[in-house]
Amino acid sequence: MKETDKNEIESLRKTIHGHDYKYYVKNSPSISDREYDSLYYRLKELERKYPQWVTSDSPTQRVGGKVEQRFQPIAHPVPMLSLDNTYNVDEVRAFHQRIIKGLPDVAEDSIEYTVELKIDGLAVALTYEAGRLVRGATRGDGKKGEDITANLKTIRSIPLEISSEPFKKIEVRGEVYMPKKEFQRLNTIREMEGKSPFANPRNAAAGALRVLDPAITDSRKLGIFIYTVGFLDNNVCKTHLELQQTLTSLRFPINEHNRLCSNFEDTIATIEEWRQRKNNLDYEVDGLVIQLNSLAHRKKLGNTSKFPRWAVAYKYEAEQVETEILKIVCQVGRTGSITPVAYLEPVFVSGSTVSRATLHNEDEIKRKDIRVGDRVVIEKAGEIIPKVVRLVDPTGKRKAPFAMPTVCPECQMEIIRPKGEAAWRCVNAICPAQLKERLKHFASRKAMDIDHMGPAVIEQLVESGRVKSFSDLYTLKKDEVAGLERLAEKSAQNLIDAIEKSKSAGLARLLFGLGIRHVGQRAASILAETFRSIKNLRTIPYENIESVIEIGPVIAESLKSFFDQKTNLQDIENLSSMGVVVEEQGEARKEGVLTGKQFVLTGTLSKISRNEAKEKIESLGGRVTSSVSGKTDFLVAGKDAGSKLAKAKVLKITVLDEKELQKIIGSV
Repeated sequence: MKETDKNEIESLRKTIHGHDYKYYVKNSPSISDREYDSLYYRLKELERKYPQWVTSDSPTQRVGGKVEQRFQPIAHPVPMLSLDNTYNVDEVRAFHQRIIKGLPDVAEDSIEYTVELKIDGLAVALTYEAGRLVRGATRGDGKKGEDITANLKTIRSIPLEISSEPFKKIEVRGEVYMPKKEFQRLNTIREMEGKSPFANPRNAAAGALRVLDPAITDSRKLGIFIYTVGFLDNNVCKTHLELQQTLTSLRFPINEHNRLCSNFEDTIATIEEWRQRKNNLDYEVDGLVIQLNSLAHRKKLGNTSKFPRWAVAYKYEAEQVETEILKIVCQVGRTGSITPVAYLEPVFVSGSTVSRATLHNEDEIKRKDIRVGDRVVIEKAGEIIPKVVRLVDPTGKRKAPFAMPTVCPECQMEIIRPKGEAAWRCVNAICPAQLKERLKHFASRKAMDIDHMGPAVIEQLVESGRVKSFSDLYTLKKDEVAGLERLAEKSAQNLIDAIEKSKSAGLARLLFGLGIRHVGQRAASILAETFRSIKNLRTIPYENIESVIEIGPVIAESLKSFFDQKTNLQDIENLSSMGVVVEEQGEARKEGVLTGKQFVLTGTLSKISRNEAKEKIESLGGRVTSSVSGKTDFLVAGKDAGSKLAKAKVLKITVLDEKELQKIIGSV
């Protein structure tokens, strides 16, 4: 029996490693989350029974319980050199001329370059011995880095085990990054908690890799692209491209946009192509890496003490524009945090017109010495969030330094700045500003979807004292609403009807609408599907919530804190008594033949409507989304399919016509 169990453990490890590669590297999962969890927990159960068979490369060991006290220094077998930077095409041409001069026996038209996106992240080195990941380190000073093996193991796209052929020992090098969406999510949370936001995704990624607890790193959803090797004991490859193809076969994540340029002018064209295109990626790119493809040519040119002679970085400048700060206004969020916001002379930057920019907190304003009337330089952090970069050298008399208010700008009650936090907070639990923001969120389209309940209506309902909680909305009468400014009788009836309709919005929308910290749409949907009622969420053991994939301890703790407050429980009871759905309707969703598969529908279908197709796909366990991404499995293209079809072809997503869809889903 023991031998059978041991064989099962080994088989499970290989299977799970394979699914990790499909999901995190290829963006093409072949099983459902539930099936994956079943495999994972079976492995965990067996390893608990036979701890002597637990290995460091087991999927269960990505996030261990051990918290490191410090990071040990570690020497790189081959120095991790920096790249020389260029900032314009003339400098790149000068680099090319140095290459030609350094290779006098090589014809210019035979010189090939590879061009790769320069990911703005943190450089790391991963060492494998006999096919197992034994060490991971930061770049450090290039000669020595820090041992962060435990943290790097939490990145799911990093293989814990590779084939030991053809290399018995290999060190690969890559760039760890934080996706833009994750950067936004993390900064939103930090600001809600009164902490200083990260300046950019790179800083956030670096911070995540250097925390002492690997579980925190795991929660940050980092990615990595491998770009080269530092050391390998048996290199039979002749070109950089060939080497990367070998790394791909070993299941390392290689960026799909790497390109071979057969001549120098192709290289210049690639620079221009990516100047704007890089903004559409979900990770930060600050330039390109241009390098010789031939490894023999690289060896001949060699390195300086700091840089390789055969490679150079082309750095794009972040688009920056000047504008004027018209006023600074402090806004109260739904958690009570008070955020200073700069109102700007509208200006176009990185694809959109910007008229406001967060100033984050009091410390940030003081550090930059920002005042009303100042000329400032702004840019979009991560090409997303407008931020004030610096003050333009002021001339003439400036206005007085900005000072945070001494009381809440909305309710005039006391504000405090908790020890260790950057944000000031209103401590008034019934602050109208907080209530207004919570109600806006509750009524929003992605939450309870209460049509006709705009900011003006909410403001009047709160200021009149008629609405002090979510449940108060469901006690409103038509006559009361009709008395509000700019609401005629018909509009009042429409609002009452919309409120009534929202009662059946469903558990997922309600959980999202309640504004529980850290519970976004995705988390709310998972919680609703898994636990099926608010009663279950309130009473189920904490560890059961924490263990759900994509939920984890942060969301679990937030739920516990929310349900520990009597006012929240009372409001939920009131909502339930008024007919608001607080539990999932119908039977729990069953697994189907399309479980784990993601579809996008575009164009006109002739035999079946898109809504019918969506319903059928979902009844078989699949998901239908509105936008094409790397996670899309199938695009169903009807007549007059447009940009989504083009994007699917670029991403090499399987395209189905209506007939092929019918074969999969059957006749409706």
